[in-house]
Amino acid sequence: MALPVCNFIPLTPLPDPQSWNRIIKKQLQKGDAEHTILTYIKMQEIGCRADNYTFPFLFKAAGILSSSCIGYALHGQTIKTGFNNHIFVQTAILNMYASFERVDIAHKVFDIMHVKDMVAWNSMLDAYASSGLMDYAMELFDLMPLKDISSFNIMISGYAKIGRKVSARSIFDKVAVKDIVSWNSMIVACSNIGDMVEARILLDEMPKKNVITWNTMISGYLRNQLYTEAIALFDEMKDEDCKPDYLTLTGVLSACAHLGSLKLGTTIHIYAKTHGLDSNAHVTTALIDMYAKCGSIQNSLEVFYKSQIKDIYCWNAIISGVSLHGYGYAALEFFESMTRNHMRPDDITFIGLLSACSHSGLVQEGCQLFNCMQKDFGITPKIEHYGCMVDLFSRAGFLDCAFQLIDAMPLEPGSTILGALLNACVIHQDLEYGEKIMKLLTARTADLSDGEFMMFSNLYASCGLWEEANRWRTIMNDSGIVKTSGSSIVEVNGRFNKFLAGGAGSD
Repeated sequence: MALPVCNFIPLTPLPDPQSWNRIIKKQLQKGDAEHTILTYIKMQEIGCRADNYTFPFLFKAAGILSSSCIGYALHGQTIKTGFNNHIFVQTAILNMYASFERVDIAHKVFDIMHVKDMVAWNSMLDAYASSGLMDYAMELFDLMPLKDISSFNIMISGYAKIGRKVSARSIFDKVAVKDIVSWNSMIVACSNIGDMVEARILLDEMPKKNVITWNTMISGYLRNQLYTEAIALFDEMKDEDCKPDYLTLTGVLSACAHLGSLKLGTTIHIYAKTHGLDSNAHVTTALIDMYAKCGSIQNSLEVFYKSQIKDIYCWNAIISGVSLHGYGYAALEFFESMTRNHMRPDDITFIGLLSACSHSGLVQEGCQLFNCMQKDFGITPKIEHYGCMVDLFSRAGFLDCAFQLIDAMPLEPGSTILGALLNACVIHQDLEYGEKIMKLLTARTADLSDGEFMMFSNLYASCGLWEEANRWRTIMNDSGIVKTSGSSIVEVNGRFNKFLAGGAGSD
């Protein structure tokens, strides 16, 4: 880890560890882990030794920086100075190794502790739970001589993370006096497995709610594609006088984007302006994304240009937005502007750019971008980038290039990539490559989807081979697979109505 130049050390050397500890603590509280370590280095240089109060701050800083090298060095120093036997230092060492996902070393530290207080037990418990090792966590939980509310909450949260709602509920029901964290963690357990009905019951039963509670529910609705419920909950939250924060707004704006509701999205934008949240970088990004997906690229551009702080997410959102609207050259211009402003692109940037080239037929430009990803920016192409390139070649009719890329790519092509290429074969009536893709798809799994069966049938139909097309439809019907109905959502007087093809509408 390269540390910056230290420019904040007082000119007059501090005489005692307590003065240094105050500086180190203050820097860590500000989230400045790098300068925390640098201050300690300067402290050593002038001959002032750390004590049992210094090391816990340092171990926390090493964990924040994810620097195992610094962590190991600090651990070694505590052994040399004898502070490794101090309970506060030992607990800090345990937490640091847990943050490095070295639960094995954390457990060794825990085992050699002569005195284990409640903080130490909970730290080890959290190390297991955070790593998803809930069987080990349960063993430790049963061994604990005393348990506090944090012990129970760690267990509920750990089970929630791995989708074991019943186990989480079992712990939850044992808590005599539940705090707000207990309730919020149980709601997460329900939403993680898609049980939003029980999550809603828990919300209604809660004696007290905070903004995290509401955000957790909104996030759960989004994760389970219940977008109208997410927006309704936002209104309910305001009615209960709970002040939404930037996470709330990014959630409901995402719901508006999925529903394509420009009217609601604009209303939430006005709310953000009124409450001073529109300048938040996360909200700005969500607004750009929402307007683009709701069909108003002009509003997306307006939000982007008015934004005072443009981070990587903001740039990615506008590139993806103009890409969605088919403005390939505009996406490339934003990319050039982005690099001129010394903003380094990431893998998401290139997904947006390659998608823009695909939608605009910019084959040469797409190839150049794909080639420069690793060469100029050190970004290894992921399956999504290969998918964009396959789509680019397929849309332009270069099916041979698309097939060669699939053969050459170091990753296994997924059904999405193969499906995109097969769809291109249908459009371009290319039976030779189409049948090759069919073989790849059938070799992957015997359980084909309705969409894959339909594309097989459509491939032969596009080439005039009606008997073979009907044969694939018959195989699909005989397998009991039913074609998924298309659907539309229409907003009327603030209510969202879903219509299925061949069916009746529903709220």
